[in-house]
Amino acid sequence: MPTHRHCLALSAGLLGGLVWTGTALAGGFATARFGGEHGNPITSNPTAVYYNPAGLAESEGIHLFLDGNIALRAASYAHAQAASDDVTVPAANTGEADLLNVAASPMLGASARVGDLAFGAGVYVPFGGAASWDKNGAFEGSRDLAGPVDGVQRWHSIESSLQAMFFTLAAAARIPALRLSLGVSGNLIRTQVNTVRARNASGDNLLATEGRSLLEVSGLHASFGVGALIEAVPEKLWVGASYQSRPNVTGGETLEGTLTNRFNGVSSAPDDVELHQGLPDIVRLGARFVPAERLEVRLFGDWTRWSSMENQCLTQVGAACEIRSDGSAADPAGVVQNIARRWNDTFGVRGGVSYWPKPAVELFGGVGYDSNAVPDETLDPSATDFHDVSFAVGGRFELTKQLHLGASYTHLFYASRDTTGESITAGLAGNSRAPDSGGLYAQTIGVLNVNVDVGF
Repeated sequence: MPTHRHCLALSAGLLGGLVWTGTALAGGFATARFGGEHGNPITSNPTAVYYNPAGLAESEGIHLFLDGNIALRAASYAHAQAASDDVTVPAANTGEADLLNVAASPMLGASARVGDLAFGAGVYVPFGGAASWDKNGAFEGSRDLAGPVDGVQRWHSIESSLQAMFFTLAAAARIPALRLSLGVSGNLIRTQVNTVRARNASGDNLLATEGRSLLEVSGLHASFGVGALIEAVPEKLWVGASYQSRPNVTGGETLEGTLTNRFNGVSSAPDDVELHQGLPDIVRLGARFVPAERLEVRLFGDWTRWSSMENQCLTQVGAACEIRSDGSAADPAGVVQNIARRWNDTFGVRGGVSYWPKPAVELFGGVGYDSNAVPDETLDPSATDFHDVSFAVGGRFELTKQLHLGASYTHLFYASRDTTGESITAGLAGNSRAPDSGGLYAQTIGVLNVNVDVGF
């Protein structure tokens, strides 16, 4: 059965590759690193439209802000034989898979302050990315068994992309008597998913019936953010807090599109489907302290409710997605496929310091930690996550009075995970069943951030 990379897959895990996701740069597949070390809940630059809209009221004049992250991700997955695996052909379903991907994520923002009022707008991608796994050279050119060329991880992810693009408007007001700023934002979110994986109708990794699936879905949803920022000690200490709601605010989101399967060498006509999933809401808290004239210290963090990602469920149009704990569906006829996620809430914390050797030059650094959203039982190559620590160094430079350039490099070090024998996917019932995903997972990511701030 010849395979075609253009036929993507159901793996709503899809989103995973995404973890970038371009590389997930925090828990789950969150990628919000725009602004670098100055993207936080106590910032006053235009990234505040997402991190804390109250910060806009601390800005001065009009600002246009262009930011870009370029991330290099190296990852590997090594799978040893599981009891449920088809091992009739050596190394077809066991061994190691690797990827080396580059991903870019831009952000465009603007802000304007008039008196004690401020307004902002932004376009950016805080969730998403893409992943493409290397081929298995041992099966290159094979006429008898073409499927394994896409790698041992192919039953979960071959290629995948996710983009949750936010279009944001925000407003803030400063109350001078209280040294307090309050802000609110509204987001229109366009989410688009394209993913490919190996699949067969029985949910196992039987080589004789290996096929491919292509999933292409998208949708529009709304969310909001609120925040507060107080100057607790005049010109010394600022404390900020914000809340970013879930897309669709009260519940999960539904994406609409098509699923195309290729089984037994025959491609079916695209079927109309809906993907049901739940993205998180986020609480952020931070403080910045100026102990001396040329020195600033920052501490900030977030709590992200990834427990909202219980399943990624693909259904016929209009069908409900109710999945029992054993993986079976209350409406088996309506559920096409389900990816059990069962993620946990995450938190991240980051500390940073800035030093001005002269007024036009700021040098800064930071260190951070992010917890892991994905339990061992459901970890698979389409949606990896790890405990990580990160280190950043960079600077911000005044090129002219109205033009500032910022640049920094952050490296994220991930704790490898060995889930051999822990995966539950092969034992799930109904359309939640998938090949065993246990194995050794490893990853490292480097991120270059560059931004330009133009003031008027």
